[in-house]
Amino acid sequence: MSQSQDRIKRAHRLEGVPDRIDTYYGDWAASYDEDLRTSGYWGPDRIGDLFDAMAGDHPGAVGAGSVVLDAGCGTGLVAAALRRRGVSVIDGFDLSDGMLAEARKTGNYRTLTAGVDMNRGLVEFADDSYDVTVSCGVFTLGHVPPTGLQGMLRVTKPGGLVLMSTFSKYLQGTDFVEYVQGQADEGALKVVERRRDEPYTAEGPADYWAFEVLR
Repeated sequence: MSQSQDRIKRAHRLEGVPDRIDTYYGDWAASYDEDLRTSGYWGPDRIGDLFDAMAGDHPGAVGAGSVVLDAGCGTGLVAAALRRRGVSVIDGFDLSDGMLAEARKTGNYRTLTAGVDMNRGLVEFADDSYDVTVSCGVFTLGHVPPTGLQGMLRVTKPGGLVLMSTFSKYLQGTDFVEYVQGQADEGALKVVERRRDEPYTAEGPADYWAFEVLR
């Protein structure tokens, strides 16, 4: 196993503990992009492709003029993919100050907020603030439980979209699919698209989701 792959696997053993996640990613930040590049990280471009695919049916939310929140933005890889697609207004947040220090260097964000724990419902952000909320690499082992989706729905405008990845082993180890169904049954979201078992990292595939926010 390469050093890059070992770092990724160890990240999956953080058990969702915020202090452990913050410390681990702070220490990893400087080499994070290179480690993910060598491990074949497809996630950000797949989120970008999904963003493009939504434009035809959701022109009010998706396009170059979208106001986007990048949830758990890390060093900014998803923002770079969206910038290549013409998006210019992107806010981001992460638990780790170290990761955000790298994201700031890209110049791709309007604002960046540190210390945001997705388990607390994104209380740092107002209701109905964004056309699109994206999240890639966050709903994975040892990080955020399925309930982390709730805050993303709340900060996204009705009629807007939440686009996200879920690592295959995360889906096997959590009730994420059931949680999404419960949110749909309650009228909070509509599943617009689910792209199953698409490339993610060398460790395995992911599903990529598009949710329309209904309230």
